[in-house]
Amino acid sequence: MALASSEPPTSAAYLLSARVLGSLASLLALALAALSAVALSDVAHRDAAAGVWLLVAVVALRWVLASGLDEWGEATTARLRSRWRHSLVQHLASPRREGERGRGDLALAIDQASQSPSLERLRASAATSLLGVFVIFWAAGWLPLVITVTLLAMAAPLYQRAGRRSEAMATQYQERRALLEARQLEVLQHAPELRALGAVSYGANEIGAISESEHSLALRAIRVALESSLVTEFLSGVSIGLVAMVVGFGLLGGRLNLVRALVAVLVTSELFAQVRRYGVEFHRRDDAQQALVALVPAKTSSTLRPSDELIGARALVTEANRGVVNLIVRPGDRVVITGPSGVGKTTLLHTLLGWRSIANGEATRTNESIGYVSVESALLSGSLRDNLTLGVGLNDDDVANCLQSLGLTGERFVDLDVELLSEGRGLSSGERVRLVLARALLSTPSLVVLDDVAGVLDADARASVRRTLLELPGLAVLEATVDTPLLIDATQRIEIRP
Repeated sequence: MALASSEPPTSAAYLLSARVLGSLASLLALALAALSAVALSDVAHRDAAAGVWLLVAVVALRWVLASGLDEWGEATTARLRSRWRHSLVQHLASPRREGERGRGDLALAIDQASQSPSLERLRASAATSLLGVFVIFWAAGWLPLVITVTLLAMAAPLYQRAGRRSEAMATQYQERRALLEARQLEVLQHAPELRALGAVSYGANEIGAISESEHSLALRAIRVALESSLVTEFLSGVSIGLVAMVVGFGLLGGRLNLVRALVAVLVTSELFAQVRRYGVEFHRRDDAQQALVALVPAKTSSTLRPSDELIGARALVTEANRGVVNLIVRPGDRVVITGPSGVGKTTLLHTLLGWRSIANGEATRTNESIGYVSVESALLSGSLRDNLTLGVGLNDDDVANCLQSLGLTGERFVDLDVELLSEGRGLSSGERVRLVLARALLSTPSLVVLDDVAGVLDADARASVRRTLLELPGLAVLEATVDTPLLIDATQRIEIRP
């Protein structure tokens, strides 16, 4: 199984140990199958005591082997799951894109990816068990060998077909799941407006249709998994039956002794058992590979630069606009980015901050604190103090002075212990934006990015924000706006054209 380079550092070691363990376990299982044949032969030749004791030993060894493998798998899965969970913070460092796999699905992806060593062990066991064909040839000759190899070869294209179908449906399912999640949140957010228009059933019916489609895709995926399982069961039964028939004729004709005949049948059964286990987990292995891809955080477009340069762009081309941008922002600079709506101003800001991939050129940013404020910036459900301080022990007077400087006065902003609703419901857009700006300023950033927020502020609010920013001459400010700068007096100006 190919590994992504950003897996936990010890994952490669786990996979190597899984391969070694799987190969050794498979060789031991084949040896135990041969010992079982010897034990059954002893019983058949009236040496019951020796045969029974040998069978008991074989069963005990199989139990120890299975228990040991299960314990190893659980311990390995638990360790990798813990490491993946600690790496989740990297996924929260950038905003989610439209249609991207839901962040809630990352918990499922962690469970799937953490099982990759156990699945790799099954793959190694299945590959090593193919050595059993040489044992079958030694024990029963070329005909059972041909039967076994032929039926194994028949399974390969069927697995590949099932794998392609499973991968295609998994992609469709994730897309439908993301659409359903986004649509549900959108309808819930606008439920009051829909209710006022008498159109609640519209949103409910649309969500119902998407949910039904998701359910249908899930059932189709289950059918594909069952088809793969039935393939292994059918081919395994046919192979064991044909080999048993051939060795039976060999026993009747005196060409084989009982030990060799039993070895051929039991080794064939063990060989297909190993392949069947791997085949049954075929789709889990595919899910684990997809999960590894989902868990790899998107590469940031900007690189950290510990210098007086806070933000830098050199021949930068973004995903949204083919225009070339050159920009350097240093402490105290006031930079404005203008251009019509939809031209790519927000994408440029996200690219400079490392939240989007670059199309061409280079982007750098400081490793110091940066505040980002937009109309879509979120407030959390919790107290006003928690939203502004984010758990940092700030002086209440400093918090109150910051709010007052931004024009946030009145009863709602006096008590810092007052509870805010999720997403700041009950506050106006201008108040929410200024609360986010206050949160940014209280974290003492080196740079504040204002993403087209002046339009939701009235004249008094804009004046308060301008006055506050003017009182912080060492703070760099980068403002994106449709036409003219409204909150800063620009020292640099960049115009984005369509």
